[in-house]
Order: sequence, then C-alpha cells, then structure tokens
Amino acid sequence: MMIFPRGEVVHKNLSTVYTDLSALFATLKLENFCGAIEIDFPKGRGFLFIDSGEIINGEIRTGVDSERVIGQEAIQTLLDFSKQKDGVISIYRLLPEQVALIARNLNFEALFKDLSTHFVHLDQFLLKLKEEKHTGFIEVMTKEHHPMGVLFIEGGEPVEMFTTPKTGPSVFGRMSIPIFIENAAQHRAFFNVYGKKGEPPLVGEVVSDQKGEVLVGGNGAEPAEREDGWKEILLLFQEFLSSSERLVDSLSSGGTFKKAFKTALIERSEEFGFLDPFAGEFEYKNGTILFTGEAGRKDFAKGIIECFRSTLSHFEEALPRERMVPLKLKAGIESFVEHRREALKRLDIEGIISSLTK
Repeated sequence: MMIFPRGEVVHKNLSTVYTDLSALFATLKLENFCGAIEIDFPKGRGFLFIDSGEIINGEIRTGVDSERVIGQEAIQTLLDFSKQKDGVISIYRLLPEQVALIARNLNFEALFKDLSTHFVHLDQFLLKLKEEKHTGFIEVMTKEHHPMGVLFIEGGEPVEMFTTPKTGPSVFGRMSIPIFIENAAQHRAFFNVYGKKGEPPLVGEVVSDQKGEVLVGGNGAEPAEREDGWKEILLLFQEFLSSSERLVDSLSSGGTFKKAFKTALIERSEEFGFLDPFAGEFEYKNGTILFTGEAGRKDFAKGIIECFRSTLSHFEEALPRERMVPLKLKAGIESFVEHRREALKRLDIEGIISSLTK
C-alpha cells in the first residue's frame, strides 16, 4: 500500500460498533472537510480522500499479497466494510492542495520496488527521470523498511514531498526536497518508483562503479519484448551478485569471485545455455548484468542461482584459508532474502534464492 501522509488527527481509532457513519459523512460534508479517512478491518485496509466533504478517490488492499485497488471500486469496498462492526476508523485533516496531490497520484502503478540507495545512486536516478520527463512519485523507506516520506515528480521535476515522522502529523514542504534527497542518498534506504505503466524509466543498462553505486541509464541493452518484472529481476540479481562479489574479493585478491563465477557459468552452460559467457547473451562485469538472451524470469533466476551454487564450491579451492566465506555468504543471502521478501514473492522467485540457505 502506498505511504500516505498523516495530517492533523481529527478522530483516532473510532470503533465502527459505536460510530454512525452516515452521520459522520454528513458532518464532514457540512464542514467542507478536506483530508483522509483511514479504514482498517480484518479483511482489508485502505484510505478515502475527501475534498470539500466529497469522496474523490480511495485505495484498499484486502490482503498482504493482494493487488492494490483504487478508484470507484476501492471507494465502494471501503464503504461496504465501514458498515461492519469489527473495524476502526481514523480521520486526518489535510490542506485541499495536499488532498488533490495524493488523490491524483493514486492512479500510478509501481514500476520498481525495493531499490536500495546502497546500489542505486539516487541523485543519478533522479537525473534520468528528469531527462525522461517522468511523472509519478517515489516512496522512501529506512533500511528497516519504516516509511520516511514520499517525493512527487511532475515532468521530471520534484514538485512536492512529505516526510512521515514517528509521532505527529506528516510534514509537507518542497523547500526541504534537496535535504530529503541528500539524507536518503547518504543513509542506506530503500525506495519504490511509481509512474504510468508502459512508460517506465529506461533501465536497460545499469552501470556500477567499484563501490557498488548503480547509475541507471538505458541504451537498449535489454530487449523490449519481456514479460512483466524483467527489469526488477535484473536489478535484484545485480544487487545479489555485486554484494557477494565485494564480500569475497574483500577476503582475497581482486577478481576471485568473477573468475569462479565465470567458471561456473561455463560448467553449467549445457543446462543454462542462455548464460553461456561465450554465447554473448549474458555478461556480468563490474557489478553489472547485461542480458539479451531469451529466457523466462524463473528460468533465468534458477540459472543464476545454480551457477552461484557451483561458484561456492570453487571458493574452497581458491580460498583454502578463508573458511568463513561460505558462512558469511550464507548470512548475506539470508539478509538479502529478508529485505527483499515482498519483491521476491511477487516475482515468484523467493524459493529459488532461499534454496541457497538450506
């Protein structure tokens, strides 16, 4: 569910057992109320956005792994839920322009999820969005995945933002945008990018430096005819491989990981021909994956993981004195799976990667 701002609290945790909702909505209309109503039930949770007492948009999610529903369908579902007796309602006051901003951005869909500022250079990413005149928003979370705030972008330019403090109302303010971006870039944070489906930022090529910072560009390295989720798959596996490479190479001479991984690719090329380094369809270099071959998402994921499994066996020979490498890699993989669990589940590859920890 999208990170929503909490405005000034008007009512908090009203039980639907004791709340006359028809009277509540009538009062809000008389007051020309502007803000948001949060409705939380066992079967679902969502928000209604109110402008001058009228419901203008809404969003609901009816389960952890369910798709978000927006618009009239979400509004009707939330109103139906609100008639039941096992929920709570909270009401937050916002300025009219803030309500309008949130309501019109609800229609955007997630293009990229759980990108890490440890690997994706946020400043450069925003420059790319500016070049492409992207319109949408970016949710930013701490490394523990606690909401930090939302940055709104129109025509490639950051136009507004709000932060979400642990206590008190959310803070809006476009003047704080540079500081917000700087703080997110300096601290390890995660972010989700939303925009119009079918017009995602180009991420065909991701360039990485030796520190693991990823700059997003796009020169057509990835074929356009891909099933949904391919760009996210490539970003996830770039993070997975590059973090493993840095760990291994920090305990040995540079190039140890790359050499072992390439050997594994060759060994498994008969089974996973699309990863054969001599076929020219797959390349992993300097923390970057370039793939122009043909493979389904799950086949690609399975190929990478099986080749990685073979890579682990080569470290015993390459690093006979570093017996902690397998244990450290396992801990790193477990951490990766934990922090990317939602994305891995959505892409249906969690089990494939988790198999390395068993």
